[in-house]
Amino acid sequence: MRLWIVSVLMGGVFFLFFTRAVQAQSMASPMDIPLLLSGNFGELRNNHFHSGLDIKTQGVAGIPVVAVKDGYVSRVSVSSTGYGNALYVAHPDGTTSVYGHLDKFAPFIETEVRNAQYQNESFAIDILFLPDDLPVKRGERIAWSGNTGASGGPHLHFEIRDTENDKAMDPLSYLKNRIQDTRPPEIRGLMFFPQFGKGVVNGSIQNLPIALIKNKAGKIRLTQAISAWGSIGVGIKAYDRMDGTSNLYGIYEIILKVDGKEVYHSIMDQFSIEDTRYLNTYIDWKEWTENRSFYMKSFTDPGNRLGINRSLSNGIIDIEEERAYHLEYILKDIYQNTATLSFDITGKKMDIPPYKRNEAFFPFNKDNEYNQKGIDLILPRGNLYTNLYLQIDTLSGGTPYAPLYRIGEWLPLHSYCPLTLDISNDQYPNKSKYGVVQLRKDKNVWLGGEYEKGRIKTRIRELGSFCIEIDTIPPVITPLNEAKWGINRRIAFRITDELSGIASYKGTLNNRFALFEYDAKRQLLYYVYDFDRISKGNQNLELNVTDGAGNTTKFVSNLWIE
Repeated sequence: MRLWIVSVLMGGVFFLFFTRAVQAQSMASPMDIPLLLSGNFGELRNNHFHSGLDIKTQGVAGIPVVAVKDGYVSRVSVSSTGYGNALYVAHPDGTTSVYGHLDKFAPFIETEVRNAQYQNESFAIDILFLPDDLPVKRGERIAWSGNTGASGGPHLHFEIRDTENDKAMDPLSYLKNRIQDTRPPEIRGLMFFPQFGKGVVNGSIQNLPIALIKNKAGKIRLTQAISAWGSIGVGIKAYDRMDGTSNLYGIYEIILKVDGKEVYHSIMDQFSIEDTRYLNTYIDWKEWTENRSFYMKSFTDPGNRLGINRSLSNGIIDIEEERAYHLEYILKDIYQNTATLSFDITGKKMDIPPYKRNEAFFPFNKDNEYNQKGIDLILPRGNLYTNLYLQIDTLSGGTPYAPLYRIGEWLPLHSYCPLTLDISNDQYPNKSKYGVVQLRKDKNVWLGGEYEKGRIKTRIRELGSFCIEIDTIPPVITPLNEAKWGINRRIAFRITDELSGIASYKGTLNNRFALFEYDAKRQLLYYVYDFDRISKGNQNLELNVTDGAGNTTKFVSNLWIE
C-alpha cells in the first residue's frame, strides 16, 4: 500500500513514523568514495542549523548512493527547493537515514515517484510508504547524488534521525572511522552582551565585538581590555577544520568557565527538526544580518528552548566585585581536538543606565497583541526569544495605498504570526492584487495576504518594516533553444516573476499533463520526452505559469516529436 501527498510548489512536509525491535547493524558508507565534508552537523546556516553532513561528490552529480543499513523506503519527496529529490529510509533500530539533493532515484523507486506525479499532476510531491512496500538492504543502491533543490553545488546531504521523535543526530558519530580529523577548532573573535538594564561593558550598554590577535608564540589574546559591571553574557566566533579540505565547519562542543567554574556547556550532537529556528537566538542576529558573521552566545536567552546547553547555569555572568574575573573557553570537535582561550574581565563599578523606553512592551512568556495605528499584530507565546520593547509607527515613504508600517527593528520570530494592515487608500479595483511586502536591507520580500474590507491579512516570521503593494505583472516565460527541442528531446524554459514570485505552473501536450521539472535556483523549467506517456508526431504544447498574486502567463506552441 502506498500513500502519497501532493504538496504545492512551495508546499508543506509530512512524515510517517514506525518502530520495530531494535537490531544492531553497522552503518555502511552512503557512497563508495573517500568521504570529505563540505558541511558538518549543527553548522550555522541562515535561520537554521544544518541537520546532517554535506558529503562532497568530487564536483559531479551521478555518484551511486546506497542504503546505509537494512530498512525500507518510508518517504520520497520531490521539490524545487529544500532537499530537492530526497529519500528517507527507516531502519529496524529506530533510526531513519535521509539522502538529499539527489539527481535521480533507483528505478524501483523512480517508477513509484513518476506514477504518483502523473496521477496527481504535480512535480512537487511527498510519497509515504509502508514497511513492506520498498524494502532495502544495507549497501543496496537507492539513488544517485545530484544538485537538486536548494543545493549550492553537487553533493550528498546525509542525515540520521530518530524515527519516533524526528530528532536529527550527528551522523559523524557513526562515520568517524571513515573521515580523518586532527585539526582543532579556530577561535576568531568574542562578543560581550550587557543585559538590558542590568549590565554595562566598557562603559556601554551596546553589544561589544572584540577582535583577537596571535602573538609570536601563537597564543591568542584580546585586542583590548574588558571591564564590566552587572549582568553580562559572552559569545564566541569560531569554526572547526578537518583534514584534507579548506572548508569551515560548525563547533561541536563549547565550554565557558569563570574562575574555574563551568557556567556554560553546549554539545551539538542532536536537536529536533522543529527547533532548528532557535539558531536565531543562539547567535547574535544583528551581527549576522548586517555583517554575515556568526557569534554564538555562551548563554541561553529566556525564550530559547533548543536544549543544547548541558550546564545547570544559563551562562549569564554577574560581575559584582571590583576584581579580575578569569574566563576560559574550551572548544572541541567530535574527535576531541581542542582549542582554548583565556582572558580576564575587570570588575569595575559603573552606572548602569535604566532601560526605560516609551515603546510597546512585549514579554517573551505571554501572548501579545497590538491593535493600534492601522496594525493588528498577534504574537502567541513562544514566538519571542526575550522581552522586547518595540517602536511601532506609520511613516511616510510607503506606497499609494498605505503608509510604511514599522514594527520595531528587523528581528526574528520563532513561528509565523498573523499581521493585519489597513489599506488606507483602498483605490485599486482588483483586490486580489494587493499584497504585503516586507522591506529588508538586501531585498523586498512579497508576503501576499488576503483582502477583507479595506484591510489585508498576512503572516510574518520577522518583525520590521512593511508596506502594501499591488502586483499586476504576470510571469515571464522564455523558451530556451526552442529550435533544438526535437533533437534534444527536451523542452526547456526560463520562468521569472518580478515581485510575488512563481506560485504554480502546469504544462500539457495535446491536453494531457506533461511532467515539467522545476529547478528554482536556476529559474529553469524543463520536460524530458517520456514516450511511455506521449506519442510521436504533432503535439500541441501549452504551459501556464502563475505568480503569487494570481497573474498568469500562457505559452502555446505546436511541435513535431519524432
